[in-house]
Amino acid sequence: MPEKSILVISCDPYLAGLYGRKFENDGWEVMIAENFKEADILIAKNQPNIALIQKECSTDIVSEVIRIKSMPSAQKMKIVILAKDADLKEVQASRNAGASDYLLIGHFVAHEAVEKMRELLNK
Repeated sequence: MPEKSILVISCDPYLAGLYGRKFENDGWEVMIAENFKEADILIAKNQPNIALIQKECSTDIVSEVIRIKSMPSAQKMKIVILAKDADLKEVQASRNAGASDYLLIGHFVAHEAVEKMRELLNK
């Protein structure tokens, strides 16, 4: 496995492809899941460094973060939420549940997200 690996969990194929290409161009191993069932399989099999999760793919993102962080293969994995909007209570609840960061689509373009993930791995 390359030094850097990321799992993009997105129900939007365009968004997943856009972020996936940016990370691949930066030398990351990229895995893409359209739903959490696919994501669970990829996490168990590949143990990526980071999971970038599109918030809009879940009706309860905090519960998903808790569930993913409880997986033995995800203990060291960083979780970053990618969202179109942010509710301050939800951002804090996500962080308390184990998310490392919360990025807003529109405030971060894909290449800035790559830089942010690189920084997150070096912490």
